[in-house]
Amino acid sequence: MTVSWNGRQLKGCPLQISVTSAADASRVICSGDGLKNGIVGQEIRSFIDTRRAGPGELTAHCVGPHKVAYCELYDHGDATFTLNVKPQEAGRHALTIKYAGEHVPGSPFTLRVSGAPDASKVRVYGPGIEHGVLATFQSRFICDTRGAGAGQLTVRVRGPKGAFRVEMQRETQKDRIILCRYDPTEPGDYRVEVRWAGVLVPGSPFPVRIVDTQDELLLYTQGADNYSRGHHTISSWRGSQAIL
Repeated sequence: MTVSWNGRQLKGCPLQISVTSAADASRVICSGDGLKNGIVGQEIRSFIDTRRAGPGELTAHCVGPHKVAYCELYDHGDATFTLNVKPQEAGRHALTIKYAGEHVPGSPFTLRVSGAPDASKVRVYGPGIEHGVLATFQSRFICDTRGAGAGQLTVRVRGPKGAFRVEMQRETQKDRIILCRYDPTEPGDYRVEVRWAGVLVPGSPFPVRIVDTQDELLLYTQGADNYSRGHHTISSWRGSQAIL
């Protein structure tokens, strides 16, 4: 900056002035599950607070493995914003949030986007969904949800009242293979219902006949006409669920 008096430049001029931005990106606060994970085709929402960061421009950009995700910033009018991200593909996404051209704390964020739930990809197998003899019946069965996208696994067993319970186990929280078992204590007709994201998986519900002897089982599996049916009533539901 130059200062003159009567057309003559004052001593020490030109003066050097340092200009800095009033915005401070380090004071921006981002929060919400939308900064961590989501599902293809569904909006991922997070909240951004710039009230302590001074005046500045807020920008957001999200890129997946091959495609750019749609981003929308909604201004609440009080220096806070809602960020909606809608990914177009599954996989790891990089979400960049900047304020006044600088990264905010945590940016770029890594979003893990799962495919939309697809119940048709769930496989259920094991002795627990097959007919058997009560004394030797093995009630365990496997639900393999690999490739089925994000969703909630629900297992319900219907059978004689008070004759069973349902348990679900997996090795880790991220495990997509779930071991299920129930505890039948009397013979009768059972029905095992497995759903993924509220939709029946292939083969569900699974009818299970549990009998007292091997001869009864043989007669039933051969479809013998003289097998007595209906002497055990189906009267109750119990179940469990897991979210993946």
